[in-house]
Amino acid sequence: MAQTVLTFITKIDPGKVTQLTTLLEQIESNQSSNPFVPFASLKGLHFASFVIFDDGDCGPDLVFENNFDGALDAYLEDLLRHAGHGLHGIYSCCLGYTATGSYDRQKMTAYLRAHVVWPNAYHIGNVGRGAERIHQETTLRDRIEVFLDDLVTDGKIDEPLGSLRQRIQQFVSDDPSLTWAINVRPRQTIIEQFTPWAKIALVAMCALLFLPVLIPLAIVSVIVLRRHEKLDPDQFRPVSSAHVQHLAKREDRIVQNHYAGIFRVKPGWFRRVTLRSVLWVANLIARTSTRGKLMGIPSIHFAHWSLIDEGRRLLFLSNYGGSWGNYLDDFIDKASTGLTGIWSNTTDFPPTRFLVLDGSRNGPRFKSFARDKQTATRVWYSAYPDLTVQNIDNNSAIREDLFTSLDETAVRSWLRRF
Repeated sequence: MAQTVLTFITKIDPGKVTQLTTLLEQIESNQSSNPFVPFASLKGLHFASFVIFDDGDCGPDLVFENNFDGALDAYLEDLLRHAGHGLHGIYSCCLGYTATGSYDRQKMTAYLRAHVVWPNAYHIGNVGRGAERIHQETTLRDRIEVFLDDLVTDGKIDEPLGSLRQRIQQFVSDDPSLTWAINVRPRQTIIEQFTPWAKIALVAMCALLFLPVLIPLAIVSVIVLRRHEKLDPDQFRPVSSAHVQHLAKREDRIVQNHYAGIFRVKPGWFRRVTLRSVLWVANLIARTSTRGKLMGIPSIHFAHWSLIDEGRRLLFLSNYGGSWGNYLDDFIDKASTGLTGIWSNTTDFPPTRFLVLDGSRNGPRFKSFARDKQTATRVWYSAYPDLTVQNIDNNSAIREDLFTSLDETAVRSWLRRF
């Protein structure tokens, strides 16, 4: 199942910011049954958010984040069918919106399409698992756990592991509501697995072919980069405690959290070109990260970076598991090089050398920078709020190995998944 990551970014009418904020608060306060945007009715939706950014110079922006299964056309149709009324109310507060009602699907669709922003780089933690499959495999694991608990209660758990596994297989086979669990589609096709590596190989071959040109260009780029780095102002501004408290109030309500931030790109064409190039490379590498980790970070469900306003600003959105502090520690400990390579091109980031050195390795200062740039999310939805990336992978492995042939060691490992 292919997954899509994108945002709709629109300019808010400055005179209607309060009206929009009130509407979004109504949605957030009653996600399960609000009449405006019934997220749970969108069966292919994984995560969604509404964030209002207002940094003064660029005016208030509304960012509507969507991480969903399938293609945009089908998703838009489903979105407007279930949430047309609410979206009409939301976008009536935005500039350039001309639909006269939720029945005007043609104008609403055209407006949303005109404001789609595709990411320059993105990561998906559980590649190939659609929202429906994630829910199904969670149900399968829960049902088998209840079955095993009943065996313990009845004193029937002390038997050879192979026999216990056969009992589980028989239980699933006999339950008509679990027939879908018997046949498992691969997470990715062979072509989907091969294509990212083929692209990397092609890039490497092209780099070797044009090496005589690239070497002088790289030398000049490093010289220019170092000049920029030495001239970059080093102005450390600690994040205010009030801002931190405001953000913290919205966090750790479930096992997942959300990060939203817009970062100003350092002035000049050199930084814009550098950042765009780094994001291109990051996206190339991220397409090979199909086992739940991005540069060693195991907690990210969906994350993406988008250059907006003709490259003058960088939008970063992330849906991750665990606390904010642990998430940032993972970035610092496991992905500092890539992290610094991206954000060193934005203002107020800790000083760097050669694009990827230092920077985020200054942990306290980097955390202050990340908090300062973070904006409170007005509405945030998760289709599976109790699951981590590892939970989802574990549930998939249970199903994938349920009816496969396993030796005794593999059976023992499989049973430990419960």
